[in-house]
Amino acid sequence: MKTKIDEIVIVGGGTAGWATATMLLDRTDANVTVVASKEIPTIGVGESTTARFHGLLNISNGRVEKDNISFLNETGATYKFGIKHTDWRVKGEHFYSPLGDNYQNHTTYPTPEYDNLRTYATSKGLSQSEFYNSYLLEQNKVNCVDINDDKYKNIFGDNKKIKLNVPKAYHLDTYKTGVYLKDRCLRSKGCNYIDDEVVSCKKNDFGFIQHLITKTGKQVSGDLFIDCTGFKRLLISKFYDNEFISYKDNLLVNSAIPFHLKNKKDEPIRTYTHAWAQKYGWLWEIPLQERKGCGYVYSDNHTTDDEALKEIEQVYGHKIEPNKVIKFETGRVKQPWIKNVLSTGLATAFIEPLEATSIHCTVTQIAEFIENYYTKTMNFSNQSLINMYNDNIGNMWDDYRDFLIMHYQSKRIDTHFWIDSSNIKRHTHWLKSRLEIWKDRMPRLFDYQAPNKGRGFYDFGLTLYLQILMGMKLLKKEMAEKELKEFGIYDTTKEWYDNFKNYSQYCVERSLTTNEYYKDPNKYENEYKTIWK
Repeated sequence: MKTKIDEIVIVGGGTAGWATATMLLDRTDANVTVVASKEIPTIGVGESTTARFHGLLNISNGRVEKDNISFLNETGATYKFGIKHTDWRVKGEHFYSPLGDNYQNHTTYPTPEYDNLRTYATSKGLSQSEFYNSYLLEQNKVNCVDINDDKYKNIFGDNKKIKLNVPKAYHLDTYKTGVYLKDRCLRSKGCNYIDDEVVSCKKNDFGFIQHLITKTGKQVSGDLFIDCTGFKRLLISKFYDNEFISYKDNLLVNSAIPFHLKNKKDEPIRTYTHAWAQKYGWLWEIPLQERKGCGYVYSDNHTTDDEALKEIEQVYGHKIEPNKVIKFETGRVKQPWIKNVLSTGLATAFIEPLEATSIHCTVTQIAEFIENYYTKTMNFSNQSLINMYNDNIGNMWDDYRDFLIMHYQSKRIDTHFWIDSSNIKRHTHWLKSRLEIWKDRMPRLFDYQAPNKGRGFYDFGLTLYLQILMGMKLLKKEMAEKELKEFGIYDTTKEWYDNFKNYSQYCVERSLTTNEYYKDPNKYENEYKTIWK
C-alpha cells in the first residue's frame, strides 16, 4: 500500500508528543496534527535527557523556531553533564558518570577506539577518570572557558592540541517542556492541535487506519499515525494485537513516588542527576533553577508504598508531599511499527528512570525513522522494511536493559532487594558473557557491535559502559595495568592522562559556577567561548 505522506497525526501530547511533532515539522514537509486532551495528566515531575534533546532544540533550517537559551529561560531547565551515583556498590561510596565523555586514543593502538585513558584510571583503582567533565560535576561549573588560551593550547606538544567536548543535556520540568514545544510547534507552518481524546478508529480492508474517532465524535484522517499515549498504548497495542516483552525478571523496580523539593536560598544548582541508592531501590534528584524534581523508584515486592514513603521521609528528615504513586512494568512492545502506525515514548517501552532512557529513546526512535525509513511516498505493505525497524528498535531497548542490569551488580546485602537485584539470574545471556570476557581483558568497542545486538544506528557502547564498570569496580586494576604494558603504551598513556588532568583542572577553575550562569545565560553564551559538542 503506497501512500503519499501529506498528513501525520500524533495521538498524545506531553514531552513525547510535542517532541515528536517538533522533529517531524523540522525534517519533513508534511502537515502535523496533534490530538491530545488536557484532561489527561502527564507523567513525571522532573526528568533528565541526553545530548539527543539538545539536537532537537537546535535543528537548523527547520520550521520550528527554538533554541537552548529560550528553552532555559522559559522552562527553568538546567544543563546536565552527567550522573552522580551514590551508595550503589556499597553504602558510603559514590562515583560520577559524565555524558559522552569521549576521548580518542592518540596512539591509535591497538585501535583508535581503545580507551587507554580510562584503562589507565582503572589500573590506578580509580572509580572515575579525572577529566574535565568529572570536575564540572564535582564543582557545579558550566563550561564557559577560552580553549585557545596561550598557556595551555599547546600543552600536548606540536600538532597534538586537545579538544574538550562537553555534550549538552538537560534537566527539565516535563510539563513546562511540553508547553514550550507545543507553543513553538503551533507558531510554525503546518501544525494543528485538537483538544480531544481518541476512543476508536476506522480501518480499511487491509487493516490500515483511515481515520481516528474522538470522544466528541470528530473524525481525524491521516496518512501516518504516531502513538504517544504513554502506558495506555492506545494505537499500537489496543487497536492492534501487539506482544509485550517484559523485563521484570531482569529489573525489579516497578513503582515510583515523585515529589518536589524547593531549592534553598543560594543552594548550588547541580550539574548532575543524583541517583541515590536506598533500601529497596533508588532516589532521583533532578536540579531545576527553582526546585528539584525528585522521586523514589522501588520494588513493591520488597516493600509497601506506605513504607517506601516513610523511608524517604527519614532520608530527608521531613514530611514529603508525593504527587502520586506510579506503577509500571518494565519492558517493550514487540512491534513499535505496525501498518501505518508508529509508536514512541512510553507507548513503545519503559525500563526505569535510570540513565534518562525515556526522552532519549523518544527522540532516537523518531530520528531513526525519519533518517533511514521515511520517504514522501511510503509503502506500508513492505513488511521487510517494517521488520528491520522493529528489530533495530527492539535491540536498542534490549541494549539499554542490559546496561541498566549492570548497575545492580552491587556488593550490598543489607536488604533482600539488593541481594535479589544483584543475583546472576537477572543477567541476560549477552551481559553474562560480556562480564565473563571482561574478567580477562578490558572492554572494547567491538564488544557492543556484535551482529546479534543490531548496532549501527544508535551510539551507546563503550564510554558509558566503562564508566559504570569502573564505578561499580567490576574491572581488575591488575588486568588493566598489564594490558597497557603489554601493548607498550603504559608510559605514554600515563603522560597523557596527567596532561588531561592538569588541563582539565585549569579549565574548570576558569569556568563559571552554575548560579552565576543562570542569572543570565544569554550574556555568558555571547561573552564566553563555550565548549559544546
